Amino acid sequence: MGYREKALMDFNGKPLIAYVIERLEQVVDNIIISVRDKEQGELLELHVPGYRFACDKYNNIGPISGMLSGLSLCADEYCFAAACDMPFINHNVVKMLFKESEHYEAAIPRHDDGFLEPLHAVYRCKPMIMEIKKAIDADETILLAPIFKLNVNYVGIGEIKKIDPMLRTFMNINTYEDMKILSNTI
Repeated sequence: MGYREKALMDFNGKPLIAYVIERLEQVVDNIIISVRDKEQGELLELHVPGYRFACDKYNNIGPISGMLSGLSLCADEYCFAAACDMPFINHNVVKMLFKESEHYEAAIPRHDDGFLEPLHAVYRCKPMIMEIKKAIDADETILLAPIFKLNVNYVGIGEIKKIDPMLRTFMNINTYEDMKILSNTI
């Protein structure tokens, strides 16, 4: 999306992140917004005030840093992690993932081809924080590195389709064309 703040892109009259927040407020007790730095946090707070912002501790290593900063601020045992560009998150799918995380360190959707949805998943905070730190120390900065060290319940896509047959919960906006196409479906 270029140099613009993706989270603040106008989507049917609201910032994209506002849709994510609205969906998650239906199912979680606390929302923490992970940002790369203080300046980004201040900018987002102008548009979505009243939330806690977690600044990345590490620069230029991608989503793994954001995950670490967000989970580190979370006082709950479990946390749902989502990307800012998923305006159709289904709160019933989120509820199901929380239920599926019981007795595990994570519940992550897995498509039939093995593709995982790590930014639409539930994590037990302490084990994930520990594994992220180990991964960063080992210079393994892809988000899947710590996940593969956890006791994960991989939730099959068939189970999720029972709640969300079109799998809209996973739809994200990566291009202006995506935004045009999906703006008619909200």
